[in-house]
Amino acid sequence: MKVEFTHDIACVWSALGYVRFQRAAEEHRAGGGELEVVFRPYRTAVSPEEPPPSRGHLHLVPAARVEQVARAAAADGLAVNLDRIVPAPTADAHRLIALAAAHGAAEDMTARLYRAYFSDGLDLGDANVLRGLASAAGVRWDGGKDGERPRAEPARSARASDPRVPVFRFPDGTVLVGAVSLATLRSELMRADSPRRRSSRNAHPSSAPARL
Repeated sequence: MKVEFTHDIACVWSALGYVRFQRAAEEHRAGGGELEVVFRPYRTAVSPEEPPPSRGHLHLVPAARVEQVARAAAADGLAVNLDRIVPAPTADAHRLIALAAAHGAAEDMTARLYRAYFSDGLDLGDANVLRGLASAAGVRWDGGKDGERPRAEPARSARASDPRVPVFRFPDGTVLVGAVSLATLRSELMRADSPRRRSSRNAHPSSAPARL
């Protein structure tokens, strides 16, 4: 089963959604479910005409909800250190995820990038930072050489008419938008995977034990 995850590393809603999805995916696989995650980049950064957000700013989050979002993130296992966030372009971070996908490490790389941005206060616009994160995940990265940059789907600018991120697209056509709950993600993974499970049972019916 393939699930597409559209997101931006600099978006706290994406971070919340991914932390919850990671947990749901782990449980799904532990229960015998199959799952492939495809990452789609989305740029939520401000346009060149707008002033850059200040340090510690959570983009697309109303000021009145910042602390609420931070508490929700902590409850789901993501520390959001408001005073340490360094606003940065995320294009290279998305390219790094695409490179990690070729090594089967995209999910781990994405988690590392979210922690680096929201918890550790690292500058994801710094090639040395990305190189260190890549190395820790067992992926070779040299952002200074264009020839070694993986091809990634171009990120889109956020517009009022666009869907908000994160966006989860399931193989049965279901689309979930936003930092949906863990319970919702668990339920949808199970529902979307149920046809495969039924097919597997029909292909390999269990036989009743013989009576002696």
